[in-house]
Amino acid sequence: MIFCLPKNIVDSFLGKLKSGEITPEKLTNMTSEERNQYLSGIVGATNASKVNALFESKLLLKNQQLGIINWAKQVSGIKPEIKRDLLSRVQKMDKILQPKDMDSFLGDLANQRLGFGVTMEEAGRIADLAKTVADKKAMISETMENGSPERIDYGVSLNAFKTFVEDLKLEASSKKLTEMNPADWYETLSGASKGFKASMDNSFFGRQGYKTLVERPDIWWDAFGKSWVDMGKELKGIDAINLIKADAWSRKNALNGKYKAIGLDIGLESEEAFPSSLPEKIPVVGRAYKASEAAYNGAALRMRIDLADAWIRDAEETGVDIRNKDEHIGTLINSITGRGSLGPMPASWSKGINASFFSIRFWKSTLDTMIAPFKAIPATVRTITDKPPEPGDWAKKKWAINTFKTIGSIAAVLTIAKIFDPESVELEPRSSRSGKIWVGNNHQIPVDITLGMGSLVTLASRLVPSTHKGKWGHWIKDSKGRWYNWDKGKYGKLVGKDLVYNYIAGKFAPLTSSVYAILSARDFTGGKPTVGSIIKNLTVPMSLENAIDLAQDSADVDVFWQLILNAINFIGLAGVNPRTKRRR
Repeated sequence: MIFCLPKNIVDSFLGKLKSGEITPEKLTNMTSEERNQYLSGIVGATNASKVNALFESKLLLKNQQLGIINWAKQVSGIKPEIKRDLLSRVQKMDKILQPKDMDSFLGDLANQRLGFGVTMEEAGRIADLAKTVADKKAMISETMENGSPERIDYGVSLNAFKTFVEDLKLEASSKKLTEMNPADWYETLSGASKGFKASMDNSFFGRQGYKTLVERPDIWWDAFGKSWVDMGKELKGIDAINLIKADAWSRKNALNGKYKAIGLDIGLESEEAFPSSLPEKIPVVGRAYKASEAAYNGAALRMRIDLADAWIRDAEETGVDIRNKDEHIGTLINSITGRGSLGPMPASWSKGINASFFSIRFWKSTLDTMIAPFKAIPATVRTITDKPPEPGDWAKKKWAINTFKTIGSIAAVLTIAKIFDPESVELEPRSSRSGKIWVGNNHQIPVDITLGMGSLVTLASRLVPSTHKGKWGHWIKDSKGRWYNWDKGKYGKLVGKDLVYNYIAGKFAPLTSSVYAILSARDFTGGKPTVGSIIKNLTVPMSLENAIDLAQDSADVDVFWQLILNAINFIGLAGVNPRTKRRR
């Protein structure tokens, strides 16, 4: 850019520079439009734009580039290849950024640190994967059945796309050890310990899957059989969960948006029993861990989509608009398959709750089951009085029916056990032995088949005033059959707050319970915690721990069948340690 200013204009301009009326700082802080207007009063409107362009290209642009480059070099945590992309992009700038653009540009650079930025190579890979997904999707017609080769091909490509993007986000947002704060450490360690405790079995079917069993046995049995195949594939090093996700994301109700419309949880990385992938990295053991993880996550996903397909069809045949968010069909299906909703809450709260408790969403699904009949009362009244149904009536009645089926089947099993062995079942809800089948020598081994509902009923029965031998109070019957009233507050006896706290403490994650044991100098067995007991509590799978205790304490019991039932978490010990009485 070559041009000449008249001498009188040059002299005037230099004079203002010497007097301090014009300063580089003053010009720098102006927008390009403001600078043009200001310079027009000095060099004339004709020359202002040329002088401004020269100033921007020779001084501002170079200084701005240098400042941004220095900033980018000093920011830690950016992958080298992304940093090279940033520097190259800055060096190719051919015009300065205005103040309003600067914030956006720096925000874009900051995104690199926050995990949303990608290199040019990664962006190209994302584009290629996205194109493949679009091409595969275009090959699917509505008449193609679920599980067809075309649908699975599309699902596999979509899973590859999602996995690549999620891995980039995870890598970019991961923190170095020195960058982790105490909350990060706690969340990471708690997730790993929960994964260890939940592994080495096929445990989804006895508790999380039980409500599907009483509702749709065909769906339960199909998922149960395939879960063992999934475990076998993972033990051989084959990715089993990939095909399960491919099937889920390629189904008709996934592509037509109905899964999304009802809020079905099918896009999850993992169910809550396996919140961390750290144990997968352990040689040999890691493969067994991944096998049980695949069986658990795969079972949840299969049951959820199969149940969703069946109930979406049933609901629509009765005229229900499943796309109405108030219908709650997705919430119903998620809860029945073990994933209760905690409602909206800040991410930090959600992380803290999940880190502190073992299986909080399953607990919520259990609570949902118990209160479902009460929610269905208005819908039932409307049916009886022949009033038009309201949004959500179909799901509420379906939920209530499932609850009656679940509780009815549990009651039937307890009744049969009571008939064959009267001492094996305690009917008094205020007793420590209620809601279980007690087997073994002297009936000391508990078999919990209530899916966690029994402990809630016992807690409520003890907190609500009741009578015993004509006297009102808050009565408790201990494991030895002795009665006492916690209103009296006798030394060494439980009181109301102890009951509530002990119930909550029984739901703690392994790390949380270990911290509590250390602080209180007392573990769940009542003894003093040791290094060995803490390590055992954090790492030994519950199925293995239960099996060892069962083998030691049940010489007169058919141990083989007890171990099999325990391994699938279907009655057996159902996640209850005979000594600690802790449930998963």
